[in-house]
Amino acid sequence: MSKRSTSLMIALTVVVIGAVVFMKSRSNGPTGSDVTGAIGTVDKYRSEQITPSDVVTNDNGASADAFFAALANDQATIETLGTLFGRLSAQERLSIYARMDAQAASAILDRAPEAERANLVARATVEERVAMIDRMDKTARADMLAKAGVDATAYERASATERVSMVDRVKLSMDRLSATERVSLFNAATPTERVNMLGRATEAERLSLYERATATERANVLDRATVTERTNILERASIEERTSMVARMSIEGRAAIVERASASEKSSFLDRATASERASIIARAPEAERAALQGATSMEERAAILGYATAAEKASFLERAPEAERVSAFQRAFVGERADASSLEKAPEMEKAARN
Repeated sequence: MSKRSTSLMIALTVVVIGAVVFMKSRSNGPTGSDVTGAIGTVDKYRSEQITPSDVVTNDNGASADAFFAALANDQATIETLGTLFGRLSAQERLSIYARMDAQAASAILDRAPEAERANLVARATVEERVAMIDRMDKTARADMLAKAGVDATAYERASATERVSMVDRVKLSMDRLSATERVSLFNAATPTERVNMLGRATEAERLSLYERATATERANVLDRATVTERTNILERASIEERTSMVARMSIEGRAAIVERASASEKSSFLDRATASERASIIARAPEAERAALQGATSMEERAAILGYATAAEKASFLERAPEAERVSAFQRAFVGERADASSLEKAPEMEKAARN
């Protein structure tokens, strides 16, 4: 072969590889018209429980975020997820609840009985108590300080450091405030202060308070679970529950499952597309890529074609798959770990500090 032919062959190879890489890097967000209906008929099968080592992850962190966003906002799945979350051990639930953002945790505490909120005030530091007292109405503050043995007039003139010292000296008197007065103090706390007080409570107290979370709140906190914790949650679900969750998910939710699937699963989903559907999907790609897409043969190349499918098309392909494939894809989407950077971006400030 001549040098010119060799150079031409190398150039063509580089162009093809470049086209494949570009094609795989594209991702088409959920668009298009909605479709309705449950997913297929249920064909029973036996399945081994998924483990962390079975998890198939993608490099596309956005796809994982899309799946969890769809899952947490899909009303049809929330009730089931809440039930599954409740099957975890107390320690497992507390570990996940502890990562809930301060605003959500504060909302749960607002629903707690007055006695439990009053007890939490005893867990506050002197600095936190002073901050809460300072946010109270001046008249109510003066009345509370008087009952605790603090000169209200002197307190108003004191510096921040002096106020801490004044409250610290009458710590036991502050603890003798009535339940109603302590609740008033608690109500003046910021979400972060409330979470800090909760963190100093006993395990039984924390669990009692957190267990008032709604099914929606439990589904949302799932976004902070680790891959192992998500696996443990899913292991509590029966095949019927997993199938039901997939069948009742929205178009966007089912499309997100397909987006989060492995290359092998995506290739299998594409096999169920009709000739006209496949042609329509490829037609959305840039003209320069269409020839390569039409001649795609490898599993990865075929899987990349789904990047140009609409949400409705992706959901339709999932619907046509056997139950075993649908549930398998759901399992991997459910427990697939997101990129560390993506997880950290959504973590509470205290969690970010702990990782740094």
